[in-house]
Amino acid sequence: MKKLIAAAAAVLAAASAADAASLKIGVLPAADAVVLYAAAGEGLFRSQGLDVEIVPFKSALEIGAAMRAGRLDGHFGDLMNVFTQNERGVPQSVVLTTTHTSPEQRAFALVVSPKASEKIKSLADLKGTETAMSSATIIDYLLGRMKTEEKLPDAALRDLEVKQIPIRLQMLQSGKAATAMLPEPLVSVVEMKGGRVIWDDRGLNEALAVVALKKEHLAPETVQGFRKAVAEAARLIETEPDRFRAVMVEKRLLPAPVAAGYRMVRFSMFGTADGLPPLPTREDVRRVGEWMKTKGMISAVPAYESVVAP
Repeated sequence: MKKLIAAAAAVLAAASAADAASLKIGVLPAADAVVLYAAAGEGLFRSQGLDVEIVPFKSALEIGAAMRAGRLDGHFGDLMNVFTQNERGVPQSVVLTTTHTSPEQRAFALVVSPKASEKIKSLADLKGTETAMSSATIIDYLLGRMKTEEKLPDAALRDLEVKQIPIRLQMLQSGKAATAMLPEPLVSVVEMKGGRVIWDDRGLNEALAVVALKKEHLAPETVQGFRKAVAEAARLIETEPDRFRAVMVEKRLLPAPVAAGYRMVRFSMFGTADGLPPLPTREDVRRVGEWMKTKGMISAVPAYESVVAP
């Protein structure tokens, strides 16, 4: 009888796996990407009828190429990549936000190399200083927002194009770049090794990191299931931060030597019904779209409904 029950369970499990919607999601080495790894590793996507594979990348440029090549069904990234992909014939929409700016935790910051931290102590010390960055990404956008908010002249920083995030980090730590705009947890990594944070995003009001799915995967049951799985993963991470700090180390989101001192990323400080950060607003779409249009990245600001799923 036990063998019969076990066999029946195996058949049901196999049938469930066959019925699950299969999605490959590209991610970058940022702190909040842990919520996707957790949703996959804890079987939360599977419980919502989704078979999700998390595929790591080193740059937004590589993710964009993979999306256009049909190797991904969705990605973790920023609004810039979503808008660009839509204009280049890969229609997709944001289904959730993983990072929204908050006074309670920083997500991105301008960090000074440990080798330059005694010379550069504030934004006022930037005078044509080289900064490792990635153009046409959230990094580029935030450098612009920082200059506007702090009334910095464009000449305060000289852009040094470094697409891959790990290389950007390495150049900053070695002193080959004096400053860099980086995401957490890399900001904390550099700070723990003697670097200096001279600006961060806590004073802004922006949806910074999002997950978007291609148009063919935007059925309501898929979007709702995906959001539910990630929301549950976010709750688990906040309940058991130490366990998921270890996941960050395992997935190379956080170096082991600094893991113990890292303040774990949080998601639930916004008062939303499901505990996830709020979706991008119409104002977010307009502001980012206008910036991209000015830069020549897109020809027109997209309609809100075309880039954010209901």
